[in-house]
Amino acid sequence: MKVILRLLLASCLLIQSEILEASGVESEWALVRQGTETGQEGRTPQPPGSPEAVDTRAEQLEQRRLQKFQRIEPYHQGGLEAGLLWVEENLETLIHLNYHGFYPQFGSLSSGSGLSVGIRYWEEDLMGSTLDSQALAAFSLRGYQQYEFQFGRIPQAEPTLMLRAVRPKSIFLLDQAPKGVREPFFYGDLRFRDFPQEDFFGIGPASREEDRTDFELEDTSYDLVAGYQFARWFRVGVRFGFLQTDLGRGTDDRFPDTQELFDEASAPGLTEQPDFILVNPSVLFDYRDAPGNPHNGGLIGFAFTRFDDRDHNRFDFNRFTFDVRHYLPLGSSHRILAARFFTSLDDADAGDQVPFYLQETLGGSDTLRGFREFRFRDTNLLYLSAEYRWEAAPALELAFFYDTGKVFSDRSDFNLEDLKDSFGIGIRLKAPSAVVFRLDVGHGDEGTRVHFKFGSSF
Repeated sequence: MKVILRLLLASCLLIQSEILEASGVESEWALVRQGTETGQEGRTPQPPGSPEAVDTRAEQLEQRRLQKFQRIEPYHQGGLEAGLLWVEENLETLIHLNYHGFYPQFGSLSSGSGLSVGIRYWEEDLMGSTLDSQALAAFSLRGYQQYEFQFGRIPQAEPTLMLRAVRPKSIFLLDQAPKGVREPFFYGDLRFRDFPQEDFFGIGPASREEDRTDFELEDTSYDLVAGYQFARWFRVGVRFGFLQTDLGRGTDDRFPDTQELFDEASAPGLTEQPDFILVNPSVLFDYRDAPGNPHNGGLIGFAFTRFDDRDHNRFDFNRFTFDVRHYLPLGSSHRILAARFFTSLDDADAGDQVPFYLQETLGGSDTLRGFREFRFRDTNLLYLSAEYRWEAAPALELAFFYDTGKVFSDRSDFNLEDLKDSFGIGIRLKAPSAVVFRLDVGHGDEGTRVHFKFGSSF
């Protein structure tokens, strides 16, 4: 019986060999003959139909497999590949790089500041207490400067190399994870800023790109902040502050100074900048899985801010701010649909106005990425954005985005009509806990804009 089975198997192999040879493919029998001629001179080749040929074929195939395996060379990484893998594996450590509490930081001080660098000093639990301290000195290539100092129980985790742009009208540090839960926080916050090239195109949606001007914004704020972190996802806080502002002529020689093309009527607050007392209560529901690099969850933030003019009683107003973000995995944590809704509504006291330099703006690297920084501003703002994010690798993300929004003065225009649109693509370098760097290319009605930024878009 064994002989018959061997004969049948050998016959099948012979037929297969003839078919392969007819099609130009080297048959296994040819390989056996080659191996016999080169490696087993002492053995007489057997006819393909004989039982002995089956054993001979198996031996020869095994021998050729061993020879092929011995010729395999180990894979050697190139320098670029090895470097990229090293960055990917160590990026989380690199973003917290510091020397005895001194952290180098990179980013932007303002949407129009250009690349900024700074040194932040951070020390938590001073001398075994629950008090923290941090200070920052930062500068940009366009001459922007910012200095700040905080002391107390500061509700944030360890700093990273990303430099945050914080303005007096900012209400949350949304990229920051809380330091602890079920804990109160309270601290003093002192900031000084000198921004010499802030753009102004006029107020309202009909402002023209050719009316671009610049001015210098210098301000100092003295704040006391207190609140309670009820859970990782729920925080309430209140900020009491005093804000001093001074406007000067811009330093960008490419454009006229704002004081040359506009006046007090078209730019309220241009000639007089009062001191303000600010009161800013806020509530934040943050259920993102990772605040600096979210893949799931979302946040809802609400703030009320009272700006009280202490000098002229001409610029008293209230601001209501609402920010909603959500992140939806599309079958996998590597594919995310991110969406944002943001609105800011100002309500001036009877007969008063909102200074143009405190109005919210659209345009730049964070909103309407197809338009210039500060392109549109007014007393009311509506903004929506959506991004499809795909993680091609743990440290690399590709994104397609669509931004839309508008500014308006009449509250009846709070609708989805006459919106400005932009769309584009982006590339992001990421660590597990944060977006380190992003390159966004956005296109709108006024052309294409390229943005190099540290940190996430939202």
